[in-house]
Amino acid sequence: MGVLRYFTQTLNSSRSLILFVAFAGFFFVRTTLCPLSHDDYGYAFIWDGAHGGNLEAMQFGSPEIEHRDRVESFADIFKSLESHYFSWGGRIFAHAFVQFFIWIGKPAFDVANTAIFIFLVLTIINLSNTWLKISRAALLWIFFTLFILQASSMMSTLWLTGSCNYLWMTFFQLFFLTPYVKALRSQEAGNSTLNILLMIILGLCAGWSNEAGALATVCLTFFLVVMCKVRGVFRSWMIAGLAAIIVGCAFMLFAPGNFARMEFVHPNFSYSKELFLSHLSNGFLRVVATDLIALIPMFIYFARRTANKFNMAEILMLAFTATGFLVPIALMFSPEYNSRISITSLSFILVASGSAILEMERQNLKAGLNLPKKFLRGVSLILTISFISYFATLIYVDISIFNAARRQVRYIQRNAQFDPIPMPRMPIRHRFEELHGDRSAAAELDYFAGIEPKLNSCRNSCVAQYYGVKHVIAVLDN
Repeated sequence: MGVLRYFTQTLNSSRSLILFVAFAGFFFVRTTLCPLSHDDYGYAFIWDGAHGGNLEAMQFGSPEIEHRDRVESFADIFKSLESHYFSWGGRIFAHAFVQFFIWIGKPAFDVANTAIFIFLVLTIINLSNTWLKISRAALLWIFFTLFILQASSMMSTLWLTGSCNYLWMTFFQLFFLTPYVKALRSQEAGNSTLNILLMIILGLCAGWSNEAGALATVCLTFFLVVMCKVRGVFRSWMIAGLAAIIVGCAFMLFAPGNFARMEFVHPNFSYSKELFLSHLSNGFLRVVATDLIALIPMFIYFARRTANKFNMAEILMLAFTATGFLVPIALMFSPEYNSRISITSLSFILVASGSAILEMERQNLKAGLNLPKKFLRGVSLILTISFISYFATLIYVDISIFNAARRQVRYIQRNAQFDPIPMPRMPIRHRFEELHGDRSAAAELDYFAGIEPKLNSCRNSCVAQYYGVKHVIAVLDN
């Protein structure tokens, strides 16, 4: 209810409301145009841990072993998640959403995903201490970084499986932190049995989310609890929340499936200098560079402030900044580095940047050079036209991908008698790879649903079973 109340209180400016609705609408359209692909098809079925699961370790050899049953009820989801937990991984909370939405249909996910995106932005604004008055500058900066700078934005915010694992889990992590930050800012906090119960539930959700984000949130929660104790606003629900997030994180990290997957994907794994350098170049530097750019408002603020002591807003800025960088650092020690975690790292950073923007406005600190208004309006007009053109090209490619995927589904249905059904490349026009990079699905969908040119592929098998045919296979160009 707090987030909903915040929505009505802070978006009271017509310009801010129009801006917010425009970006939310853009996000909704792009989510709608993003087709099911890759792991989505594996999670459409009950996880069969006895035969390698539904992804890379999926076993082949006979129709009985290859067959998977579709998820058609909540009981199927519970059965699937139990098998998944003991044979593949501990992200039960995220994958429960994945399997639920693939079961009930993607249109429901499109609406829910947009709602989560809106709530995430509102939570960032709330944590930035812009509760009483929306800052259009902060709002523009948040949307700019999320839509333009964020690494792997397509796969972490629009793709069904990726969004549930990263965008959704980031929201739960930040939303869990809100009561702690509110207590420190207002220097008061309630205490009741209901508070304790709610923080236990939120703590389990935030902890049982994704590995790097959960670990970083645990560290920040511990710091906030200590700060509340020092400031004299400590309440029992705070320690209950801390205990719950630690428990949730432990259940995720120490899931038997994590060890089973490690043995399959990285047998005899040992950390090495080569792996460190690979992580550094294949994800870490990109994520950190994005975070540093997103922190420009905070750098400007601290360069222009004149106070000798840190106030609470500044302490929280630095705490969220440190947490944001802790996310990609924690992932450096993982066997794999996935830049989709950028949404989590960036969201923590944006709390600090949003707070810095508000503090500059509150203290009337000038953020830059005193340039002529006509010049600033001209630059603003050029940037507006550039961004609108860029977003238009994204939508154009999204529509091309959406239509191409629909045509290939019809192609599969028309050619169901073939075994296997040969699948040509996705006919996507004007990909704009150099312009869009990983903000478009074009690079991930060379072939429909990510299928491969081999029969014994988990993706090929799950796609075929999803559409009720025997086999599909990617056909390489001659």
